[in-house]
Amino acid sequence: MHAADLDYRARTLTGCIPPLLVSRLLELGHEREVEFQAGRGEWFCALEWARLLGHQGQREQALEVLAPYIATNWWPAAQARAELLEGWGRVEEAIALSRPYAEAGDRLALVFFARLLARHDRSGEDSCCCVTGSRTGSSPSVWSTSPKRPTWMRKRRPCWRSG
Repeated sequence: MHAADLDYRARTLTGCIPPLLVSRLLELGHEREVEFQAGRGEWFCALEWARLLGHQGQREQALEVLAPYIATNWWPAAQARAELLEGWGRVEEAIALSRPYAEAGDRLALVFFARLLARHDRSGEDSCCCVTGSRTGSSPSVWSTSPKRPTWMRKRRPCWRSG
């Protein structure tokens, strides 16, 4: 199992059991099939199986289902685990899990991490990680004046300042 392969399958829904089918299987009572497919590496089955286990109070087993995906350093798996942890009131663990992805500059992880902190009134805690540059190292000041950004998104300088 590799992060690139997981990402491709999840984005294109090819070579995998799609999420709508997984939901339908669960609706029709085929939990054992979803569990079996989750064990075979089907991401959407693993995700729904982990959620189901969490709802049934089997939280540690739910986290174990996601463990092989987390081991690949694939952000969607880490995000799913962080969401479960947050839902169970284990916010510190969710923050600790999400922080390295945000610090690495993954944009989706940055957004999730910032919102996670904000939901728990800790938005000022790690602002340095959330305003660092993108993966290419560009700084927010470069983003704000980039000609590729629409003019309404660029910083406006007060008229009394020159330069």
